[in-house]
Formats: sequence, C-alpha cells, structure tokens
Amino acid sequence: MKMNRSLAILSSVALTFALLTGCGNAKENEQGAGNTPSNQTYAGKNGQQAEDPNDPLAQFPKLDMPFTVEPDATIVEYQGGKMTGKEFETFLRVINFMNPQQGGMIEVAGKDELKAFAREYTATKILSDRADDAVKKESKDMAEQTFEKIKGQYLAFFGKDEAKFDKFMEGQAVSKEIIVDQMTIINNSINVLKKEIGDPELKKEYDALDPANRTVASVRHILISTESRSEEEALKLVQDLEARLKKGEDFAKLATEFTDDPGSKENGGLYADTMVTQWVPEFKEAALKQPIGEVGPPVKTNYGYHIVKVENRKEKTFDEMKEQLRGVALERAYDTFSNSELDKLVVAYHIPEPKQPATK
Repeated sequence: MKMNRSLAILSSVALTFALLTGCGNAKENEQGAGNTPSNQTYAGKNGQQAEDPNDPLAQFPKLDMPFTVEPDATIVEYQGGKMTGKEFETFLRVINFMNPQQGGMIEVAGKDELKAFAREYTATKILSDRADDAVKKESKDMAEQTFEKIKGQYLAFFGKDEAKFDKFMEGQAVSKEIIVDQMTIINNSINVLKKEIGDPELKKEYDALDPANRTVASVRHILISTESRSEEEALKLVQDLEARLKKGEDFAKLATEFTDDPGSKENGGLYADTMVTQWVPEFKEAALKQPIGEVGPPVKTNYGYHIVKVENRKEKTFDEMKEQLRGVALERAYDTFSNSELDKLVVAYHIPEPKQPATK
C-alpha cells in the first residue's frame, strides 16, 4: 500500500477538494483514463457494504483504528517533544474526515504504514512549532475557512441537513474544534516552509522552463482506437473522417458520434485549456505545432489514431503559474527537510502493533 503525497504538504485547498474524490458522484477523469468510477463512495469497511445505501450517514462509518493504544502512550519521541497515542489517533480521525479515501488506507495499515503516518505527523508538528504568532493566526484563519468549505460539501451530500452533519461528526469522534486545531498545525507547517519561497526564486524557475511546460491548449480530437479493430481498419476510418472534416462537416458532431475516447466524447472531442505536458508525446507534439484552426493529418499514439484540431494555445504568464510553481517548490522544501533534518530529530518510534486480521 502506498500513501498519497505527504500529508504535511497537503494544502487546505487540496484537502477541501479531496472530499469530492471520495464520495458522491465523482466525474470520470477528464483525460479519459476512466479510473474514477461514478457514484464511488466510502461504503463500509473491510470490503463490507454500507447497511443502508440510501442513508448517506451509512456511507461514512466510524474509522476503525487498526491498533489499540493508551491515550498517554508515547508513539514518537523527538528532540523537543513527543507524540502521544491520543494525538496520533486524533490526527488519523481528522485525516479521515478531510479525505475518506485515506480512512480506508488507515483501517488496513500495517506497522510500516502506521510508522509512515506517524513520521508525517511528527514532521508536521516539528515544522508547526517553528511558526511565529503571525503565521499561527493566518493558519488558524485558513483552517476555519477550510472547515466551513468541507462542511458545505458534506452538507450537500447530506441534503443540507445540519442534524445529519452533527450526527456524522459525533459518529466520527471529532468536533469542529478538533478539526480546526489539527488543520492549523498542518497549515503552520506549510506556511513555515512557504516563508522561505520568494517570488524571485519562482521567477527564475519560470524563466528556466521549457516553453512546452508553460503552454496550455484547447484541442478537439477524434480517437479511433486500435484496441478492438486492426490498424488498417482504424487508419481507413480515420482517413474517411479526415476527408469529411475537410469538406466542412462539424467536428464536434463527428467526435460525439465516432470517438473512442470516453473522456472527451460528451464534449465533442474537446479538451479545453489543458497543459500540453499532460498528453502523450505524439499528441503533445501536435498540440504544440499544428496550425490553429486546421484539421491535421492523423496522429498515431499507443491508443490508436487521432484527428486533431487545435482551437487555441498560449504560454501561461508567470503570474498565472506562480502558485503552481510555489506548490512544486513547497514539495521540494518538504523533501529537503524530511531527508536532511527529520530523521536526525526523531529519537525513537514506539509504533503500536496492528490488530491481527480475524481468522476464519
């Protein structure tokens, strides 16, 4: 089992949107990968279904900790402090509240995974302790705002029923105060690192980027897959469609009818304002070089043959990319701290033994 990107580095905004991927009617991946099924829910644990699929509360069972530990037990000792069993459990419950998919991982965590969670939270606590009063105030304000955003998402899922949300919080053994306190610690750790990342440094990184890494494009395409037909059949069909398009037939209409790409079919083959680096090399090359507004020759990729029409493209400005670059720099700063400082500051781990799986 692999954990998501460092918990300490997740911004409040990222945590807010994490809920959308864990419950409700999640849309399929826009790039057509189809790896996010619709109506996906965190329904039951250990493979069990929720008791009543019509009750939204049943889709969020209380997090079942995979270990038992005394509240005052020491989980991690580090220079200048420690993490207790109560702190560790609270942290995991709040992570589950912010992202139910993480809850599923927590419940089946082995000792290595529990150590990874404990290490992440230790890093967060150490960095948070370095925050000054101004950072702490900003972090708490952010946490309050983020709680309200996440609450709004849950309320939408619960039909705007405040009583259901209150019952949900009680069932999860968390409160607004607990969640805001934990998010404040996370925000402190992020904001401490952010203070060291200035605009001049980010501008240097922007200037050093390959132009392709700054380019966004709106591209309409038709994919004729070679998965269920021969290459000869696919090429013949794509050439026929190319001829029809060059005679003036509507691209969006033909894409809706013929494309084998589920990610763009309903949009008439359109991917709007997308970083070209997200596409496979051959498609990316067409998006970068094909004349705007023209139907290009068929493009061959591992998926099949594409007819591509670039509707527009532009290079993002520094101001448009600054926060994206800051996020990358933030992850790099965390990695530097984690690799060069964290393990030197940790004195000892006392990770509780996971519960043994039930025997049949």
